[in-house]
Amino acid sequence: MKLLAVKNIEIEGLGSFKESFERRGIEIQEIEASELEDIKHKDFDILVLLGGPMGAYEEEQYPFLKYEKELIRSFYNSGKKILGICLGAQLIASSFGAKVYKGKFGKEIGWYPIYPQDHLEIIYKDAIDVFHWHGDTFDLPEGAVRMASSVMYKNQAFRIGNQVVGLQFHLELTPEDIKKWIESYKDELKSAGISPEELIANDEKWKRLRLYSDVFVEYFLNL
Repeated sequence: MKLLAVKNIEIEGLGSFKESFERRGIEIQEIEASELEDIKHKDFDILVLLGGPMGAYEEEQYPFLKYEKELIRSFYNSGKKILGICLGAQLIASSFGAKVYKGKFGKEIGWYPIYPQDHLEIIYKDAIDVFHWHGDTFDLPEGAVRMASSVMYKNQAFRIGNQVVGLQFHLELTPEDIKKWIESYKDELKSAGISPEELIANDEKWKRLRLYSDVFVEYFLNL
């Protein structure tokens, strides 16, 4: 099987998901979203849309978002699997007609629990601490099933049938990634009054997140 991973910004990649997919025999091609225009769904079996600081509704400023939404629809219509992470989940929601907008409770940045529902309740059973970095949220698309909520925002994960999954939070994050994010988004942290030290987790927390990530990949591939 072949997976297409679409990066909206260089520093937000597949993270720990890359190893998990490859270990299960998945061939991966990563591409910048700005290079998407000529990509066709027929060359791939799985589409993964990654995060980024832009909004799913900012197509005029970021024209490549339009191509991502077109690709989502073409993969879906071809019966192929789609996974969206953070901005990627918002792009999926938008592609299926749901509204994406600024969260009324402000930005959710840092380590906070999510409360699993539906399928995620089976694989995680109890609340798990995951990493969040988003200011936007979304309504559930028609026909979607909510799979997780947080105290701050109710729509943290959803699925559409057994084909599409959107995650608002970051299971794929690694210790190397968070250092890059802190440096690149330091102005955002400052304006939000968040200290970088709050985002640096201990080894045990990273190990748990890596486990959650790997369990999720197994679940997604077997949907």
